[in-house]
Amino acid sequence: MSDVSIKSTVADSMYFVNPGDTNPLGILHGGNLMNWLVSTATLAAASLSKGDALLGALDSVYFLNPIHVGDMVAIRAWVEYVGTSSMEVGIRAKSENPVTGDSRMTTYSHMAFVAVDLRGNPRPVGTKIRPASDEETVYADAFRRWQNRREKIQGRRELRNDISPLSQSSTFKMSFSRLVLSNDALYGDLMYAGRLLKLLDEFTGALATKYAKGIAVTGSVDETVFYYPIHVGDIINLEVALTYVGRSSMEVGAKIVCTDPFTGTSHHAATSFYTFVHIDEKDRPAPVPEYKVSTKEEGLVWEAARARAERRRTEVARLKEMINSGLPLLY
Repeated sequence: MSDVSIKSTVADSMYFVNPGDTNPLGILHGGNLMNWLVSTATLAAASLSKGDALLGALDSVYFLNPIHVGDMVAIRAWVEYVGTSSMEVGIRAKSENPVTGDSRMTTYSHMAFVAVDLRGNPRPVGTKIRPASDEETVYADAFRRWQNRREKIQGRRELRNDISPLSQSSTFKMSFSRLVLSNDALYGDLMYAGRLLKLLDEFTGALATKYAKGIAVTGSVDETVFYYPIHVGDIINLEVALTYVGRSSMEVGAKIVCTDPFTGTSHHAATSFYTFVHIDEKDRPAPVPEYKVSTKEEGLVWEAARARAERRRTEVARLKEMINSGLPLLY
């Protein structure tokens, strides 16, 4: 068992935003950025654990500033705490205009990874974090997140069997199914989380765009826990539904159920909520059509989503304050 500092686990990636990565206004798709974030975080976790690592959960991700065609995106990830098989990973993304040199923080969040063997079973990491003196606060915060995650996933076995529809009451929803192919996996036969999150963003974004009747950009991705692994050859059934509408924003829920076509067995893989903002041709928030709740059940869903919207506003304000005061470990 070896000990390392947090700083020694840093992994960096750099991406150039091409037109194919963006919407018609030249703004980077949130799904592409999520894929890049997971890729860099996976690199940090796999390098430390010296083997395969799978995303088990992610904290809420808030996109604070848009990224445009021609920008460079610098992503940094680092491991802050190690359990037996799990790793708490910090992640941040900054964009830079290579012509003007202007640089802006886009997001700062955390993810939890699990070291796995070739069959996808958890394996010991074999390395522990011994924080340097200036890393002790970050380490303590990561330990608390690790403890909180353990409490949250106690009911994972029950949740993975919940294959009920996401929202039976919603009148504005879509669903589709597709086969998981080998190019959906990073290694082995397990679907890569970055590919899955990109798919979720594309489909939830399609529903938001359809409702707004205009361009909708990703504002945030709520905390997400993955309850069951998706394998190559499985059929994924994805349902998305409109759950809340503000003045210019929309919340869209997404639920993924994976099915083994040979046995017919289905499992709940994950549920998440995405927030989108309708924008005009000048990148400014634009109003969306009013939505009228028609049933009592839909009203309950609406109120729960309204509470999530309030929490997001509080969290975004807190994150901006952290960034303005100087985040730790951004070297």
